[in-house]
Amino acid sequence: MTDGQKLPPEKSRTLLAWLWRRYLSKHLGLLGLSILFMAAEGGMLGVLSYMMRPMFDDVFVAGDMNALWFVGLTILGVFVVRGAASVAQKACLAVISQKTAANLRIDLLDHVMTLDGTFHQTHPPGFLIQRIQSDVGAINEVWTAIITGAGRDLIALVILIGVAIGVDWQWTLVALVGAPLMVLPSALVQKFVRRRAREARDLGARLATRLDEVFHGIVPVKLNRLESYQSNRYRNLTDHLIRSEVRARIGAAAIPGLIDIMAGFG
Repeated sequence: MTDGQKLPPEKSRTLLAWLWRRYLSKHLGLLGLSILFMAAEGGMLGVLSYMMRPMFDDVFVAGDMNALWFVGLTILGVFVVRGAASVAQKACLAVISQKTAANLRIDLLDHVMTLDGTFHQTHPPGFLIQRIQSDVGAINEVWTAIITGAGRDLIALVILIGVAIGVDWQWTLVALVGAPLMVLPSALVQKFVRRRAREARDLGARLATRLDEVFHGIVPVKLNRLESYQSNRYRNLTDHLIRSEVRARIGAAAIPGLIDIMAGFG
């Protein structure tokens, strides 16, 4: 629970392995089911891209009415399967996420209560409350993004590359050579987003601490007429939090924009 520390890659891998063994492996069946739905959702994107050729060549150019029915019903089926699979995999992940978060918070509370008095003197209640709530939420977002990326996005990428190779393998290889140039700007922006997100979490912890101090010491605050002083301190922290959150949101919004720009150059 240290502020602003960045874990080395090997430590991050160790923590992810611990998270898997301790919490996620309990839901192996639901995880497998959600990955199957993700695979179906990602696979439909490949089917849709494959249907572009008959839609343009046979329907729009040749005017084949039989092909129109075939292409239309196929595309309808693609979107129906894709939508149903998307809802199903998100429902499975929501169940796993909520149960995992609940177990993490309970175990974290049990651990914090076993620590000595020195720890609790240096870490105020508001800070601990914010850490138990927000850090667990951040952990859930990380593993959900990893599983979604491996289950849906990776499968969609492999299938799309396969379709592209089937259409024209030479241009596909040229596009793959330029792929790192598309990823590099977004990787740089992601570092900025992570820094701002850590800063926002720390500020959130300080805000929670400030509220805890005000409400627990409301009698001395009112006796000494410190309402304006406490309000100004809270307002200053809130202004810092707003700036951090806005920067993080702008950085996150810039990632897809940079990808589109690099794709345009490509």
